[in-house]
Amino acid sequence: MATPPSTPRILLLGATGYVGGTVLHHLLESTHPILREQTISVLIRGPDRAAKLQQVYGDRVSPILFTGLEDLDVITRLASQHDIVINAGTGFHPPSAAAIVRALAKRHHDSPGSEAQRPWVIHTSGCSNICDNPLAGDAHSDRWFDDADPAAIYEHEKAADEREPYLQRTAELAVLEAGEETGVGALALQIPAIFGQGRGLFGDAPGVVSLMMRYVLDHGYGFKLGDGSGRIGLVHVDDLAQLYVLLVQRILEDGGKGLPSGKSGIVFPCVGMTLFADIARACDQAAFRKGILPKPDGPQTEEVRLVDVDEFTPYLGGELGRHIAALWAAHWNSNGTVAAKLGWHPTHPKEAFFSESHYDTELEEVLAGRRRWNLDRVTGQTK
Repeated sequence: MATPPSTPRILLLGATGYVGGTVLHHLLESTHPILREQTISVLIRGPDRAAKLQQVYGDRVSPILFTGLEDLDVITRLASQHDIVINAGTGFHPPSAAAIVRALAKRHHDSPGSEAQRPWVIHTSGCSNICDNPLAGDAHSDRWFDDADPAAIYEHEKAADEREPYLQRTAELAVLEAGEETGVGALALQIPAIFGQGRGLFGDAPGVVSLMMRYVLDHGYGFKLGDGSGRIGLVHVDDLAQLYVLLVQRILEDGGKGLPSGKSGIVFPCVGMTLFADIARACDQAAFRKGILPKPDGPQTEEVRLVDVDEFTPYLGGELGRHIAALWAAHWNSNGTVAAKLGWHPTHPKEAFFSESHYDTELEEVLAGRRRWNLDRVTGQTK
């Protein structure tokens, strides 16, 4: 008699972050039979955080301590003991991202089985991988990418990274190429601007609106870069987390048959696009609406000004700061159709992003001293 397959094991990275904490919450809150009794292994720094996770989630989580993303031996060992790895932490650390795939490949090769036993990594990336850079003379406002044509996306990223390596793109390419070579299922979610309150126990809220809001409060006006046509996609954090849950369900149900993988494994979870200038305008309007503006020495009416990138760079911090700041002039032109075909049904449309309540909440949080954002920490360059 054949031995029944063991319950697949799931490892989550990033549980203390905005995205990862929300993904963990939704995985554990799922009523789907295949997830209802699932225990999630969580790689985490610090015994205090581990204790808090267990206090709230009990035996549904299994915290595992590590020192950081440079701890490749621990990451490799743990990934090799699991069937699904959700890398919902930073996408800016190529060594750890590649180590996960290598570890899953070793597990796969050491324990050959059916397609249902194929290991998978769900990798968190971002749409800055595909955007242009007008401030550096690389302007392509009309160039769009659709995840229904993954070959075009991969070829563009490969060529772009050969010209100018970018940590997030380098990591994504390493994951997808290693998956293709080894047979490990590898899918990257290229995330746009995220909004909404996170569900995790530790993570703060997103960066785009809060960063712009801080600038508005300091200067009395919003800003735009370049010719003001820079645009970015949007997704609510709960909708994004539900896509992770959907992907995990599909993998648990049938090994992920039909999921894109490898060089074809790029998905855009996006519900719409907006101009960065419109975000600036909405932040400025919120500050005027609440009576925080105008400043005595600032504009007396709502205003969005064209500024130099160096005026905004300090708000990001970190060595990557100026590069990321320049991308607020860029066109993150992504059209996502694949997730919907997989069964993803987001419930927060673009209009929710521009609701007054959203901006009023972000204003209150920034005024209270929350929403602090440091690029080195977000990208995993520091702990």
